[in-house]
Amino acid sequence: MKNIAIFGSSRSGKSTLAKMISKKYSNYHIVIGDDIRGAFQEILPNNNINSKGGIGMLEDFPNFLSCLFYKSIKRNKGEINYIVETCDITPKKAYQLFNNDDTILLFLGTPRQTIDEHFNEIKKYQTEKDWTFDRSDDYILEHSKHWISISKEYEKECKELNIWFVDTSFNREKVLKYTLKNIEEMMLK
Repeated sequence: MKNIAIFGSSRSGKSTLAKMISKKYSNYHIVIGDDIRGAFQEILPNNNINSKGGIGMLEDFPNFLSCLFYKSIKRNKGEINYIVETCDITPKKAYQLFNNDDTILLFLGTPRQTIDEHFNEIKKYQTEKDWTFDRSDDYILEHSKHWISISKEYEKECKELNIWFVDTSFNREKVLKYTLKNIEEMMLK
């Protein structure tokens, strides 16, 4: 069975898709990039993992995550499969680090949503566990504006690199179910 790398814009359904896969296939373990970054930030606050430049690690995070992912795969020798999901890797970097025969690589994004549609989707799907839960509406609107722009960039870059891009702008649940079926077909190839 293949391992799976799910990247893309924030709040596009990456975690939901990863959970759908691991729920159906118990031998899949999820590596969540946000949790790893959060642990670094909490334990090593001077590292500034969430900032670019300076002594921060954000630029090195894709390399770190790839190393963790593939070392875990090698150590478990096929007994456990892995899903990695995060919004911290660009298509170009993902292509360099995760594009191989043993890994299904895909990006999710919401390039066709308006800012208001993205904002409403966040409000619709968020739970107390989500980082947006206690944020102001103004903050979430700025977040939506940023990630719609990123989604458009990612979609274009994925097309240029021939990386599978899944548009979750509309009918998210239906799109994710369809994507899961496609992943299942690819798992055994």
